[in-house]
Amino acid sequence: MTPTTQQPDFRQTETEKLFKWMQAGESASIIGISGVGKSNLFNHIRDPHTQAHFLGELHGSTIIVRANFHYIPDFSDRSIYSLILEQLELLEGEAERLGLTHENIEQISRYHELLLDARDDILKVQRYFKLALRVLLAQSSRRLVFLFDQFDDVYQEAEPRLFANLRGLREAYKYRISYLVFTRDLLPNLIEMDQAREEFYELLASNLMGLKPYAKSDAMSVLERISTRNKMGLNDALRDRLYELANGHAGLLRASLLGAAQHQLNGQLHQNNAAELLLQVQGVELECEKLWRSLSVQEQRTLMAKAQGFETAVDPTVVPQLQIKGLMSEADATIFSPIFARFIAEQDALWEAPLFFDEPSRQIWVMGNPAPRLTQLEYRLFQQLHEQEGEVVEKDALITAGWPSAQGGVSDEALIAAIARLRKKIEPNPKEPRFLHNVHNQGYMLQTAEA
Repeated sequence: MTPTTQQPDFRQTETEKLFKWMQAGESASIIGISGVGKSNLFNHIRDPHTQAHFLGELHGSTIIVRANFHYIPDFSDRSIYSLILEQLELLEGEAERLGLTHENIEQISRYHELLLDARDDILKVQRYFKLALRVLLAQSSRRLVFLFDQFDDVYQEAEPRLFANLRGLREAYKYRISYLVFTRDLLPNLIEMDQAREEFYELLASNLMGLKPYAKSDAMSVLERISTRNKMGLNDALRDRLYELANGHAGLLRASLLGAAQHQLNGQLHQNNAAELLLQVQGVELECEKLWRSLSVQEQRTLMAKAQGFETAVDPTVVPQLQIKGLMSEADATIFSPIFARFIAEQDALWEAPLFFDEPSRQIWVMGNPAPRLTQLEYRLFQQLHEQEGEVVEKDALITAGWPSAQGGVSDEALIAAIARLRKKIEPNPKEPRFLHNVHNQGYMLQTAEA
């Protein structure tokens, strides 16, 4: 493992809480917005010196594994378990600390190969994954902590049995398996939960952490490292002003520092229009756009109302989750960064279209109001129709999209029934469809623009 470049007290509050959960064998849900510096935190958590400091006597028996689902080819059980086992195969360098033998690692690799060879045989896939974990956990006191990064899509796309199996593993090994799940949004906001997802979420629900922008000491260290790496001058006044404008958001700090230097804005950042000047820098604007697109419509609506001074339009039910994410202050619910506040004030309300699909939250808005949440099946059908908006989507294509694992046997009647349920959620009057049309003997077509 490569040693971290972070200071020992980097993200001290968050690090202490995460390791406290690990020591107790607890699982947790961690919410981190775009550009907040999750990678730096992962590197810090996985650094041997950090682990030795916070784990104490448990250091020699605790395995911390990060699985980054951003790189997964699909969300099948086989692909998800394979990604996890790939990380377990990398434990060779820590074998001595953990009391593992070379044969243990080879055995995990053999089970991994058998899992891959099992292909669509779900029972074998699950069995080989469990056997690989047994190599680490059976007849030992070892504890296994999974850091599940970019877990949003997994939670939305994976089959319920995956979550039932993860829950079952936790129950089989009690407090020796922990899941620290990192997402961009709160899990209940991502999808209408089935029983398996609800039971998995129960493991996490009592331990919720918002990964907020950096505290000032950490932000100062970040600015110092960037300026040193780029051979830039950075005095205390400029550091303080950049922190004030970006308020600790890692992406905005970096883009603002580099952009201000490139466009020779350092001497103007003391002015009242500093946020506006920085937003003219492409990198700063792109960082704001990335953050903005990661938010749900409800969150965007509330932030726009706040930025534009319409306090009566601020949704009090949304404010707490924006505070968890660090986008609004705990004290007075102001927007965390003057740069981002200025960016928000200039945005248009796209959700005012007759039918608008909010991809980050998978929420559909009809005539300016949120539609009922879609089930997984309804979402897969809608997604296919939305991708081919204005085109006729044939029935066979919709059946393939809606029932990807069915391998035949799905009738037209099942599709018609699913489309009817979808219409009830997205049509103002399902008996007179305005958006989702039946094209006789061909399929269906989605039209969301004004007629």
